[in-house]
Amino acid sequence: MNPDLFSTLRPFEGFGLLVVAWVFLSHFFGCFVRGAFGFGSNMPIVLMTTWVLGPHHAILLAVLTTTAAQLHLFRQGARTADWGVAKPLVIALAIGILIGLWVFVRLEADWLTLVLGALMCGILLMDRMRLLSKLAERIDIRALPVTSTLAVVSGAIGTIGGGGALYFLVIYLKLACTSAAALRGTGIVLTMVFVVVRLGGLLLAGLFTPTLLAEGLLLLPIALLGSWTGTRAFRAATTEQFFRWLQILMLCAAAALMVRGVIQVV
Repeated sequence: MNPDLFSTLRPFEGFGLLVVAWVFLSHFFGCFVRGAFGFGSNMPIVLMTTWVLGPHHAILLAVLTTTAAQLHLFRQGARTADWGVAKPLVIALAIGILIGLWVFVRLEADWLTLVLGALMCGILLMDRMRLLSKLAERIDIRALPVTSTLAVVSGAIGTIGGGGALYFLVIYLKLACTSAAALRGTGIVLTMVFVVVRLGGLLLAGLFTPTLLAEGLLLLPIALLGSWTGTRAFRAATTEQFFRWLQILMLCAAAALMVRGVIQVV
């Protein structure tokens, strides 16, 4: 190994101490969410760090740390997952991720900020307004064409926006899974598919620099601590209240992100 490589690594070069501290706090919070609910870490991390790092940097760094957090959770998710629900969604989710990767590597940073904000707002508003629940009253959302479409859209949007892949599937999982434990476990399994396929695609695209990998390594302990803490806090918190306030927080951040994207593009 070339010893000069390590001398050229300068993680978070050009960023002040307060910015770096904010990045660490954001990753802890995001991984705490993932530990508590089995998914959902990328969205708050990307929304909180895009402002200081830029969209591509924020998304790629979130991929590294949340993959580590997901590996930490996978064993408990595999034990409680409803595999009959999870298996039909895997291929469609992978297809959506590949579509999202194709779009992600071609978007300009300014447009990515605007698209990111729009996608996040759309996802959160659909969940907040219970549009999928209303749709379920009219059609059989358990039908394979419907679930496959949801999985493809979820994979694409989650990859382009850096998070939110499981939000399109949450309503379906609530209906299909027989318990909260099965829902959380299935979410962990599907998110594992998402992070592994997306990480592999980004690696093949050559988007991870040695410095970025070093930054991810520095954030690894805080990501694992957040995941561990979130797992233990899950039983002590009311899931419905936690989701409600988290949705409001992210909706405000997504709206602000859209405003920033419009300003940059214009």
